[in-house]
Amino acid sequence: MKLRLLLLCLFGLFILRSSVIAQQRLRLSVVVRDGVTKKPIPGASLFVSETKAGARADSAGFVVLNHPPGALTIYVSAVGYLRGRETVILDFNKRVEYFLQPRSTDLDEVDVRANREDKNIKDVQMGQIQLSMPELKRMPVVLGEPDILKALTLQAGVTTAGEGAGGFNVRGGRSDQNLVLVDGAPLFNTSHLLGFYTNINPDMVQDVSLNKGAFSSQYGGRVSSLLLMSTRNGNKDGWRVSGGLSPVSARVVVDGPITKKLTLLVGGRIAFPNYLLQLFPTASVKNSRASFYDANIKLTYTPDDRNTISMSAYRSQDNFRFPGDTLYGWHSNVLTGRWSYLIRPNLQLNLAALYSGYYLNVDGVTPNLNFRFTSHIEQREGKADVFYTLNRKHKIQIGVNAIMYGVQTGAIKPTGENSSINPKEINPERGREIGTYINTEWELTPRITLMAGLRYSAFAFLGPQTVYSYAENVPISPETVVDSVHYTKGKTAQMYSGLEPRFALRVQVAKNTAVKASAGRTRQYLNLISNTTAITPLDFWKLSDHYVPPQIADQVSVGLFQNFRNNTIEVSVEGYYKRLQNQIDYRYGANLILNPQLETALLQANGRAYGVEFGLSKSAGRLTGQLNYTYARSLIAVQTPFQSLRINGGDYYPSYIDRPHTFNIQARWTMSHNWSFSTNFVYYTGVPATFPDGQYTFNGEPVQDYSRRNADRIPDYHRLDVAFSKDTRFNKGQRRYGIWTLGIYNVSAHKNPYSIYFTRYNQRTESYRLSVFGTMIPSIAYNFYF
Repeated sequence: MKLRLLLLCLFGLFILRSSVIAQQRLRLSVVVRDGVTKKPIPGASLFVSETKAGARADSAGFVVLNHPPGALTIYVSAVGYLRGRETVILDFNKRVEYFLQPRSTDLDEVDVRANREDKNIKDVQMGQIQLSMPELKRMPVVLGEPDILKALTLQAGVTTAGEGAGGFNVRGGRSDQNLVLVDGAPLFNTSHLLGFYTNINPDMVQDVSLNKGAFSSQYGGRVSSLLLMSTRNGNKDGWRVSGGLSPVSARVVVDGPITKKLTLLVGGRIAFPNYLLQLFPTASVKNSRASFYDANIKLTYTPDDRNTISMSAYRSQDNFRFPGDTLYGWHSNVLTGRWSYLIRPNLQLNLAALYSGYYLNVDGVTPNLNFRFTSHIEQREGKADVFYTLNRKHKIQIGVNAIMYGVQTGAIKPTGENSSINPKEINPERGREIGTYINTEWELTPRITLMAGLRYSAFAFLGPQTVYSYAENVPISPETVVDSVHYTKGKTAQMYSGLEPRFALRVQVAKNTAVKASAGRTRQYLNLISNTTAITPLDFWKLSDHYVPPQIADQVSVGLFQNFRNNTIEVSVEGYYKRLQNQIDYRYGANLILNPQLETALLQANGRAYGVEFGLSKSAGRLTGQLNYTYARSLIAVQTPFQSLRINGGDYYPSYIDRPHTFNIQARWTMSHNWSFSTNFVYYTGVPATFPDGQYTFNGEPVQDYSRRNADRIPDYHRLDVAFSKDTRFNKGQRRYGIWTLGIYNVSAHKNPYSIYFTRYNQRTESYRLSVFGTMIPSIAYNFYF
């Protein structure tokens, strides 16, 4: 009897142990690498077929999955790579590496597909663009240099002020309303040579993602879009050299392991465009002189599977001389330090310290008028984020950040003993911003996913600062000052704060069809002061203060996404409406440079932007490419109680970035022997302009009359580019190879006008058209990998 009872107890313990083993969850640590370079692939996607669970790798290509023991079929995918399929027997905690091979067929220059082949259907995020960096280097661009921003402006909803214009505009937003982050640090100037090149060396970049809609509450500080650029980690398996040559620039990148746990990535780029500028027919370009360089360095230390520490630095310098006697120089410095710690398999902590600075100097070299004008902006930031995965369907992010701003809007001093320039300096500005957020993504059902977030931000404008008071019931001006208050160093002169809710919803109505909607509010406490159509070196940043409240944007969008032919053809339609508050506009004849009472030259305006974006892309076969069409409007209104300050009578009028119609086609044809042909066609409506509509006589002199702002437009823009590329590889695993690209920019040599201006000549008013690239521009580029 005792023996039977003992056997029964042992059998019960065996059943209980088996049940516990069956219910326990084991950890599978995965590192996804490039099958050729052996480098980690940030953002790669993993999908477990048996449990329908998915996860995304971090910036080091690392991801952790928690599953019960057993056989797992795992699909691994990433942009620009062939999809991988592996079977793993999970009987204890394991760490494995997966190697993805680059696609053997060419994709279009800008691969809008995300890491999963059906990401546009499965992911809750909408209004997102991702670039394929290898394909970027084969697209036809001006002067033969691969360019990130030029690739983005070929996408729906993204435009630029024109050829040779710095910055970019997203869904009716201004250039300063884009949050551009490089390894988490903001970049205040995004272009070299006044817009000809992007500031970041494309060989250094691993991942580029642009969010046009309501992005995660993790990010704040801008009201238009979020552009994330992540630099690569150094190669762990050996030293490599890559780079490229074009008619006006050269670049090189070296990376490899210093030790088994420490890697280095260093790169630089330099330009020598002067000899080429002299070939342009336009005098303003032909007689200019220019140069630039940029450099990056990144160290990544991985002591174990739980810890990753990285430090990166960036430096750029531009010099430009327009025809005349003025030299322009500007440079950017960025420094970041990050620590990522995997506390538990489902809990990760990220800490970061960031610094970014942008500095401008203008040198006048006219005899007896020698001077140096300077301005700058600096940002120091600390942030902490926690990522918690409750289960495969529910994720939560919580974080906090603190920012200190330092801004010098302008200072001038004489140079040389005989200069007649008087020194003048505007009082520097200081500000403090604090933000905290919570964001969650929850798969409610296999067909419905919700993303919701809430951000709270507070900004303080700090002393030392003198704030003027003006007479009531009259427009503010230097003549209407009635009092002033001085705030000592560190004292709060003005305070702003508010909530920023974000929301996104995905409903999968069929296997390959999804409907998405999003809404969000964002706040911006920085303003770029510029009364020109495009970004110029003389633009400067300003903090919100008593008379310049923060910009606020509310955007709602809805879209339909449909895939065909096994997710190789994607069709999307997105509509959006954006309302903007506290936009900056300018009085007629506004004096912006070295104005100690800048508020007297500014106007507060409201804006609204709306549009519909249509996209069609094909990512498989010998012919690949995409087609984008956008109908969009961007309007602004200055509604003030003072009739004399109203622009166009207080009615809504087109902003300077209003382009109703934009149409882009990109195509690539894969030929034999590793040859490929690519082409771009671009068309968009001309930007608004203000032309004289009459003249009057003042003191006996004729004066042109401009009665309505932005009531006219310059002619529409269109351009066709072509390029042939030759890949010298004999097989996918070849480590040393090159890619030759021969391109022609503006094949038709169309003289697209950048602007139209008017002058008086022999008692007549004559108009002139300025074209930056008014001719066909051939180029040749060589990219090498060793």
